[in-house]
Amino acid sequence: MRLGQDVLSNPARTTAVEWLLANGIGGSSSGTVAGTLTRSTQGLLVAGAGDRATVLLLRLDERMNGEAGAFDLVCAPAGSISTTGARGRAQGQARLEEFRLDPWPVWIWNAAGTLIEKTVFVISGHDAVAVVYRHLAGPVVHLAASPVCVARALDVPPRAQARLTGAIQGVAGRVRIELAPEAPALTLWHNGTFLPARVWVRGHDCPAEPPATRRGAVAEAPAASREDALVPGHAEGLLAPGRSFHLVFAAEDGLFRALAAEERLGVPPPKTLADCVAALDRGERERLARWRRVAVDGADFTARQAAAAHGGPAAETARRREPLVDEHDPVAVRLATALRAGLVRRGHRRTFVASLPRAQERGAEALQAVQALVSLRGFDLAREILRGYVEYLDDGLAPEAFDPADGRPLYGSPAPALWLVAAADLYTRRSADGAFLAEVLDPALEGVMQALRQGTRHGVRTAADGLLVSGAAGAAAGTGSSGETATLKRADLNALWYHALVAMAQLSRLLSHKEHAAFYLAWAREHQKRFHEVFWDAERGCLYEALTEGEPVRGLSPSQLLAVSLPPALLSPEQSAALVATMERELLTPWGLRESPGSERISTAWLGALVTAYLRVHQRTAESQARARSWIEAVLSAGCVAGQVPGVLLLPVDQGPAPQPGPGPADRGDPGGPYGRRTPVPLEPASTLAAAELLRMWIEELDRGPAVESKRAAGSP
Repeated sequence: MRLGQDVLSNPARTTAVEWLLANGIGGSSSGTVAGTLTRSTQGLLVAGAGDRATVLLLRLDERMNGEAGAFDLVCAPAGSISTTGARGRAQGQARLEEFRLDPWPVWIWNAAGTLIEKTVFVISGHDAVAVVYRHLAGPVVHLAASPVCVARALDVPPRAQARLTGAIQGVAGRVRIELAPEAPALTLWHNGTFLPARVWVRGHDCPAEPPATRRGAVAEAPAASREDALVPGHAEGLLAPGRSFHLVFAAEDGLFRALAAEERLGVPPPKTLADCVAALDRGERERLARWRRVAVDGADFTARQAAAAHGGPAAETARRREPLVDEHDPVAVRLATALRAGLVRRGHRRTFVASLPRAQERGAEALQAVQALVSLRGFDLAREILRGYVEYLDDGLAPEAFDPADGRPLYGSPAPALWLVAAADLYTRRSADGAFLAEVLDPALEGVMQALRQGTRHGVRTAADGLLVSGAAGAAAGTGSSGETATLKRADLNALWYHALVAMAQLSRLLSHKEHAAFYLAWAREHQKRFHEVFWDAERGCLYEALTEGEPVRGLSPSQLLAVSLPPALLSPEQSAALVATMERELLTPWGLRESPGSERISTAWLGALVTAYLRVHQRTAESQARARSWIEAVLSAGCVAGQVPGVLLLPVDQGPAPQPGPGPADRGDPGGPYGRRTPVPLEPASTLAAAELLRMWIEELDRGPAVESKRAAGSP
């Protein structure tokens, strides 16, 4: 990605394009091309270690001094307060000549003939960010970088008066800043000088998140909150030909000792900060390049398997010597990189967070995303995630989430446990890891199935008719208060329950447990028969959302696709075709699926299930595959974070034509199209599950052929 002055001179466009870097432990660094913050979750350093992500460093305000005078490099929005003391948009944007992701964000400023390059990257496995300023051309200058600090958990609203202490301890080349008692200290390493200042930026604008929605309407966006930020001092360095200025901020005092112990600085470690940062930069680039190589190789292998299984012309494609997926596939590389960003370490576990920068873990989404790892043949990582969830099983359930305050697992829904069964089945069949199945997975999964059959203390059980009951009707179906005690049988959970029964039959067969396999298969057939009897709404061509005390609850949500997208299909071919047609007519937009008919909230992750079901009912025709590709292209273009995939989009209020069902790809935001002048706003700008589902679908569901290859060569998805 590369932007020039034609884009950078437009403040609206530079604040609309965001970047995000993840460090693999839940921390991140993110912002906009302009350098301003447009979300309360953005920050140059968001620490993720522990149970709660915390913003420590909002940004750096830079100022350059030389023979030609002093120049601000800050790109602050109109009306905001910068550390220069001036209110109003600073002149940094007018001097910004270039921005690129290569693969880290890089800015180039031109001030009075001096070209300065700024690069930002995070250090994997540590809550740390490195900032490098390089002199490219022109007269020698001094650069001052002022860190703007807060100490705010991402799940806590900004406070009008942040309780920041700002106590500073410094030695040559290092400064330790204690921001608040409940927050980790911020340590700065530099190869210049540091001048303590303790400047308060009072009433700093903390942008609010985009507005939430009400049913059938969009709530007004709240005004930006204000909080106090602290500038503890100014780091200054000389920029001259061949000389760079380096800053490293971290939420751990012993960062470089830890890096040396991990042998990431070389042996022996360099003696200068510049050489240490250069070694870290090389290591991070090599780590990313290695992931991409392995991901592309795995994707190509799986794509060949999928093409052979599809048969027909696709089977011929599978026998080609040329790769079906390679490093020139922009969609596969982008999605695999986005998937990597969501992969984190939590203590001894590996798992996926639901989205970034919030970095909260949700069990069902993490386990569903494991399927994409299997598509990439990332079996070691997939096994680690499965093992971690097996360890947390409690009375047949896997955690729904983890308490951000103390990391305690939270239980309730059977969905995570059912996705655990599905992921374990796929992993075992693709990896042929019989030992892990026999020693770890099978005992745990048998416990899950028996607990769900007999009933758990969390209120989940199997009813006399074989359907899965989960929780109270009112709380889950939205039909009343959470205090209602009527039993609820949800269609989507029962679809997952059916596939868990089928999966257990397959796993039992692999272990030569023939009686168990026959039992689960018979149970699945009985469940399928009962499901057809009570959940199919023939009049509307879809499923009932749920049953409460035997009475159907009408509705339509993307989760009904689970009855068609997961193999084998739970519905008959006729019912599958009818359900997919209803989804197209009632929920499909150019960017994903509405959460319900008429909803302004759009989910992109459900496109994976829709495409899988859509191609099956349309016999994988060339026309159906072309349309599926257009959906992916639209979703990727709707994102605001470079290289990431939005998870939830919001259609804002528009005075133009009312939305109509079933728009085609050409209707995206066209003033004359059915969506009027509305452009979707990403509410969840970097979704791991959306990236995982689109990646899985791109590799396993879409065929490769001459037409596709020629389009790819032209640089189009």
